[in-house]
Amino acid sequence: MTGFLLRIIINAAILVMLAVKLPGIFVDTLGGTLLGGAIIGLANAAIRPLFMLTALPFNLSTLGGITFMTNIFTPFMVVKALPGFQISSALASIAGVLLMTLCSLTLSKIIHDR
Repeated sequence: MTGFLLRIIINAAILVMLAVKLPGIFVDTLGGTLLGGAIIGLANAAIRPLFMLTALPFNLSTLGGITFMTNIFTPFMVVKALPGFQISSALASIAGVLLMTLCSLTLSKIIHDR
């Protein structure tokens, strides 16, 4: 359980850094950024593995394309639900998703639930 919570917190911090550093991703307030980061961190830590299990047969046939799509749609579902988040360009969204995916994958490999 502590690994799960640690991944949520680190994913939230990564989202805050992405919102600050990437042009094209805007957040109105720091509180909104932290709330969005916590929700996206929770979605990446809890919902994404469920998507991955259900999409495993399709993932094998598309050579990982479903994983990429899952990583794109999980943050977008959360961002659309939260007021104050804006993504202005497709390049910023793809860069954000790729960086978030890389960080989330690294966290999953380093931090295990015990």
